[in-house]
Amino acid sequence: MAGATATATGLAGCSGGGNNQGGTAGDTGKTTLDVWLSYYTEGKTKKQYTDKIVKQYEKKSGITINITGVPYTDVTTKFQAARASGDVPHLVEVMTRPGILAGGAGMVVNDLWKSSSLADKTADNIMSGHKVWGAQSTGKKGNLVTFPLGFRPYFTAWRTDWLEQAGIDPSKVNHKAGSLHWYDDIPGIYDKLKQTKMGKKKEAFPDTTGMKQSDEEYMSLYIPQHGGSLSGVVDLKGKKATIDSKEARKAIKMQKDYIDKGYFHQNSINHGDEESTTLHWSGQTAVNHLQDSTDLWGDYLEEQKKPMKNGDYTWGLPMNAGTKAALAWLPSLGFIGDAFSNQKEKDAAVKFIEWWIGDSNRAVQNAKNLGFVPVSPDQIQKEDFFGQSEMHTEFWRGACLKTLKDFEPAVIPAVPGADAITYEIPRKMHQSILQQGMSVEKATSMAAKEINRLLQKNQ
Repeated sequence: MAGATATATGLAGCSGGGNNQGGTAGDTGKTTLDVWLSYYTEGKTKKQYTDKIVKQYEKKSGITINITGVPYTDVTTKFQAARASGDVPHLVEVMTRPGILAGGAGMVVNDLWKSSSLADKTADNIMSGHKVWGAQSTGKKGNLVTFPLGFRPYFTAWRTDWLEQAGIDPSKVNHKAGSLHWYDDIPGIYDKLKQTKMGKKKEAFPDTTGMKQSDEEYMSLYIPQHGGSLSGVVDLKGKKATIDSKEARKAIKMQKDYIDKGYFHQNSINHGDEESTTLHWSGQTAVNHLQDSTDLWGDYLEEQKKPMKNGDYTWGLPMNAGTKAALAWLPSLGFIGDAFSNQKEKDAAVKFIEWWIGDSNRAVQNAKNLGFVPVSPDQIQKEDFFGQSEMHTEFWRGACLKTLKDFEPAVIPAVPGADAITYEIPRKMHQSILQQGMSVEKATSMAAKEINRLLQKNQ
């Protein structure tokens, strides 16, 4: 079957590795790879672009790539069902659901990675996040179970009209200013923003934070910024909760204090990246720090094309509270052990990813169509696209490149029960603090007990 096959929510069109015939006796000798991509379901541009490059590769290589689109929110349950039936794909995009690699699902790919051309091109700090996932999902430090597709760091987008009213030069908050400190720098900036004409409007706030359940990964943004675990609410080994650590408690208290002071929106308990972005576009907030680079580029260009090109936005590095760590999504493909029946299939998977990610021209196209920051800093510096306008230069060679070079990416955990640990339990904690008046100490202690119970249950 040639060409990309997709289903938005179902598994039809994915033949599955459990009964895949690629490279086995009795077939034509052709290799077929089944790949689940979640971003594929997020819009026409991403789907059409992916179909195009897959067809190009199929024609070039003779390998068949079957793409199945599975929304991020459905990946865990669909993968569990596929694994139970013995019908798993070879490769799964695990950016927001790395927990599916735990419990023996992820295949150790250390040798495949070392022999890959990507090993020499990919920035070391990107791979540090992949090593966290490998260690957590397999229980052994040094293991890898994923290959990178790109880098999607969280950084800041500022409205220049708010800044102008506050008398703040953009260079004081964008990438030229370096990373701004949550305590030493931000309060003074937000106080000025509050005093502007825009800031005094009803329902206007300098910024917002995110506490709705589907966006609770922001704990994995703030905790590392405060010096806590680089895996947010659990330790790097994936064995113990860190949501009750002193660093985590300081981060959570900051969220609450910023709401009380009017720095963060009073309805932050119900906000995530969509709400933050909508408020930002409408001028109700001055800064958006709850979006990753892909959405700060793609969604903004799609919905705010004229303001973007008119210089109405400027971009800064992630905030800090004494560290150079911040959450970054790591677009990546997890290798699923049960799907691979021979070395030929493994080699085919590596060659496909090398072709897709390692080539500079395709890295540019991935940035244009998928919003992925290339894994190699050299590609951003050398390729003309990333500097073709002032907007491009400031975004890609300013905020993206400096974040890629200067920051250590934190990641959400790749452990069994990860969905509850990352999303459900922190949501209950925030509700206890903001809606029930519980102390941060008590709420975090209760959350830690729940997380530890899940971690112990699944060991």
